[in-house]
Amino acid sequence: MFALSVCAALGLAPRISHTMSNLRNDLDGICHSFNGKMGYYVKNLKTGETIGFQQDEQFPSASTIKTAIMLEVFKQIEEGKLNWTDKLLAPPAGKRYDSIWLSFMQDKVSVNIDGLVNMMINVSDNTAAVMLSDKVGVENIEKRLNELGLSQTACLIHVPASNARLTKLRAIFQNMGATSPADMGHLLELIYQKKVASTSGCEKMLRILSHQYWDDHFASQIPPGICVCSKSGALERSRSDTAIVFGQTPYIVAAYTADDKDITWTASTEAHVALRRIGHDVWNALDSGMRYEAPKDAERWYPTGGGVEVGS
Repeated sequence: MFALSVCAALGLAPRISHTMSNLRNDLDGICHSFNGKMGYYVKNLKTGETIGFQQDEQFPSASTIKTAIMLEVFKQIEEGKLNWTDKLLAPPAGKRYDSIWLSFMQDKVSVNIDGLVNMMINVSDNTAAVMLSDKVGVENIEKRLNELGLSQTACLIHVPASNARLTKLRAIFQNMGATSPADMGHLLELIYQKKVASTSGCEKMLRILSHQYWDDHFASQIPPGICVCSKSGALERSRSDTAIVFGQTPYIVAAYTADDKDITWTASTEAHVALRRIGHDVWNALDSGMRYEAPKDAERWYPTGGGVEVGS
């Protein structure tokens, strides 16, 4: 810790411990061997050490941008612009986005912001994300992120044609958002440190992030008794996961892929395997006193998306 403090005082990069150096070599190897583009960011919250690979490069955010949408919702509630109990009318059937729940609700159904935030984060409901981002405004989300110094991150849902930056990013990334591993790691750290909203607001965001249905990447490689606050994302050619892990050594990890060669949707998809390897290696390096190996048959219980089918 003394060495880290001296480096900070001198404005120098902190010396990386043997553990973090070895971990960096392992994770860099995963990224180098990936058939596509892959980057990661890891921060040991006990020592302040960070490692990364292409951590400042922009990637498609997919659903991980929902953490930023959630933050803007909380901030506007704390600023008196919204209420937790305000209700929003769901779009009519046929004009909704792929969702586990909201796509199948009856027309003229209203859901309050509490329910929408939890659906957006817990089961990654896309219709809920669109409803909330439309309500708070993507340009307000952008302004908030810029104020936090998260310049690589942007919400790209229903971008106004007048916003040149967001319009350009939308054309490039063609999904809900863009971010970098380091940016999303910093956002999670601000929530963890309770610096980005009130203490109660940050704690509620952490509670919501800890209730994940999609738990087959990082969380699957961590003992079930450990709190994991996470948000994953998935597109055909991009998969990602981001998490705060509250082990004996708390840490933040964020990993993203792009231009994936393997675009399948199975447990053995290359990006899914790579994300689980990162989750496994980080946990066992930083919490080596609680080493964990997932059961060999864990895959049989991975989330399926609910298997919803609408009859004719």
